[in-house]
Amino acid sequence: MTLKAVIMAGGKGTRLRPITYSIPKPLVPIAGKPCIGFALDSYFKAGIRDAIITTGYKFESLINGVLAFKNENQNILFSVEKEPAGTAGSVKLVSKFIDDTFIVGSGDTLSDFNIGEIIKFHRQKKSKLTIVLTRVDDTSQFGIVDLEDGIVTRFLEKPSPDQSFSNLINTGIYVMEPEILDSIPSGIPYDFAKDLFPKLLKEGLSITGYPADGTWLDAGRPKDMILANQLMTEKYGTKITGNGFTGKAIIKTPIETADNLKVEGPIYIGENVSIGKNVTIRGSAIYNNVNIGDNVTIEDSIMMDNTRVQNGSRVEKSVIMKYTAIGEECEISESVLSPKLNLQSKSRIYNVSLSSEILDDEV
Repeated sequence: MTLKAVIMAGGKGTRLRPITYSIPKPLVPIAGKPCIGFALDSYFKAGIRDAIITTGYKFESLINGVLAFKNENQNILFSVEKEPAGTAGSVKLVSKFIDDTFIVGSGDTLSDFNIGEIIKFHRQKKSKLTIVLTRVDDTSQFGIVDLEDGIVTRFLEKPSPDQSFSNLINTGIYVMEPEILDSIPSGIPYDFAKDLFPKLLKEGLSITGYPADGTWLDAGRPKDMILANQLMTEKYGTKITGNGFTGKAIIKTPIETADNLKVEGPIYIGENVSIGKNVTIRGSAIYNNVNIGDNVTIEDSIMMDNTRVQNGSRVEKSVIMKYTAIGEECEISESVLSPKLNLQSKSRIYNVSLSSEILDDEV
């Protein structure tokens, strides 16, 4: 019997459109690796060598993307759903592969916890089910949990301000014993938080709650995706000073720079990036094969692979996807540009998502 991880990665990521028109949400880049990579790495650090990934939407892209970066010592089984089965239903589908304590997590939510400590806690408490919790300021988009002496007493999904009784939310990470799967019906969509957990509470099961320390973020909107890149670069970057650099940075290869470069971390810079004169980059992620012209400013943004920004342009609080070219003297603010767009010089783009709905295998 071996400890396994089940990672749910079948969602469509509708709030991230048009980004998720071309890539599944678990593969959105965060500080140089796909979002799902942080979950896989945290499980691997805890000694988990076997993972099952449940998927549906753009499953071929997801499988290829995971296989391209996974640790060679980690074994991964993919379960492809023909129809959405719900969070609990998707795990039920792979129950025959589970014979011991297992952990369930989400592949499209950024999480970077000490999984080993969570599993240790679960076993010390001799719990059948442990829910990993974290504290947030705004609970309106999450499921909140009431915790008394380490035991969960009630749940409420997406409360209004007057309904909120806790700032502890369900992270979507659970440690379970195999017998919990017996309470999940087969053949129908079924959800952990909405269906299974309230049922188990009514039946008198003691559910343990574990308030975790670490990074957790539902990168469900473009601005959250930008924040995720900043958080993880700040967490894993190296402090750099001199030659125009200040703050934390992850730099994959040496870059050729020109005069008057100003780079303020947290900053991620990938491979084969060229930067012109009088360029300012703040709080951004610049991925592979990006070309930045002279007199360009990029702030709080993401430039994906093979993008280009020509002289005199400004990009702020935006996501620029693969193979998109921005002409001279453009301004892009709080926007998303889909792959393979060619933005003409002197364009002004504010608070807009420009979508071509290009599929992943077309870029």
